Amino acid sequence: MADYVYIENYSKKGKIAISLNVFDALVTNALGNVSGISMSSAHMKKNQKIRLNRPVQTTIRRGIVHVWVAVDVAKGTNLQDVTRNIQDEIANSFLMATEQVPFDVQVKVISII
Repeated sequence: MADYVYIENYSKKGKIAISLNVFDALVTNALGNVSGISMSSAHMKKNQKIRLNRPVQTTIRRGIVHVWVAVDVAKGTNLQDVTRNIQDEIANSFLMATEQVPFDVQVKVISII
């Protein structure tokens, strides 16, 4: 497993290395922007319908950033909308920060609460 993703610098004078910790921070910030999500069940409010089941897992393999998010969703919530919102928010965060790093975002619904 790699610790960095290397991308070509715009000035073509070398490569830029982006750490795995940067991608972890981007994912954490992106999940904070998704409405109705809670990081734990102890801090879940009435209007929140999603909670993280486990910490987010981010890995780099063969130059591709792989993100795995496990969530619990409240009963009656549209699962496709929830997973699409999470994937879109993480994708937008990655594209705004790096513009060219290949990534894969997987959201798994563990249970319905």
